[in-house]
Amino acid sequence: MVNTKERLKELVGKLGMGQNSFEASCGLGNGIINNSRGGVSSSTLEKILITYPNISLDWLVCGKGSMFKDEPIKSYTTGIPYFDVDFEMGFDLMVNDQTTTPEYNIDFAPYNKCTCWCNARGNSMYPTIASGDIIALKEIKDISFLVSDEIYAIVTKNDMRTIKRLRDCGDEYALVPDNKQDYSEQRIKKDMIAKVYQVMGTMKMF
Repeated sequence: MVNTKERLKELVGKLGMGQNSFEASCGLGNGIINNSRGGVSSSTLEKILITYPNISLDWLVCGKGSMFKDEPIKSYTTGIPYFDVDFEMGFDLMVNDQTTTPEYNIDFAPYNKCTCWCNARGNSMYPTIASGDIIALKEIKDISFLVSDEIYAIVTKNDMRTIKRLRDCGDEYALVPDNKQDYSEQRIKKDMIAKVYQVMGTMKMF
């Protein structure tokens, strides 16, 4: 029988986050999901719903109805901007940079604290991120410490872009694909990184 702990894991997967990042975003202790015996305390639920108010309490506790109260909507006044451009998932130049003007905003409460939405292309992060998915990015201002094994979108100083899991290797980061059958791990010097965005979640094109 599926319990609240299992539904929380499903939710984290749907948001495209690691459990550590999800717990940190809600102000929860590290490992609280895995350490629960199936049930979740009322204080934990309260913190989750304050951080992600669009999550359905009935679904989270009882498995009734939909995971979210509302579906994502297109808006020109609320939400965060969606740019109809590709953030290349391999180490390729981004040739269609039109990020000065968004197509519209996406108003979806779980991701409204992000920086922007854009398109993912390529198969190196499949099945976690499929080519054509829309990804929610949150810019990381302080890149002196990045959490290992989380998914980041990286812009290098020579304007190359990639989305990979990061593993700290001293003065380098290992760029780790989820699709290990078709893609190999790469390395990049830390001082080559210009900007970093955490990939907070994904949606299929709608």
